[in-house]
Amino acid sequence: MRLTSMFRYGMRALAVLAENYKKRPVSAKEISQKEEMSLSFLEQLLARLRKHGVIKGTRGPGGGFVLTRPPSRIKVSDVVEALEGPVFLSKCLGALDLKEDGPCGKIEHCPVYPLLKKIERDFRKVLSSYNLSEIVSSKGKKKRKRG
Repeated sequence: MRLTSMFRYGMRALAVLAENYKKRPVSAKEISQKEEMSLSFLEQLLARLRKHGVIKGTRGPGGGFVLTRPPSRIKVSDVVEALEGPVFLSKCLGALDLKEDGPCGKIEHCPVYPLLKKIERDFRKVLSSYNLSEIVSSKGKKKRKRG
């Protein structure tokens, strides 16, 4: 599994929405300008996040996007699943869920399968242990470069 730019940019967009949580909706154009990202790419991200219930949009003057719940209740795993799809470290772990061909046929005797399963479970646990408010609070704590 690889987290792509879809995830990184999505988290940046969500950080903007988190900073404005309970204050006001934020337009896609504003997010695009603030985070210096393509508006068309951002709109794809926002559509996926809306489809998965992470954000909602309102139209009209003063409209834009807002989080559907507090930033502390939006887990990084929610964002990964919305933007990247289900987390599977190996095809044999996700084949049934992805409706692909089943495992290789050696799964019952595979010495690697239990390890992959444990790594995947631990990875999911780590993703679920972080939430959006932690990401936003760490945003202001970046180390400054000395010139």
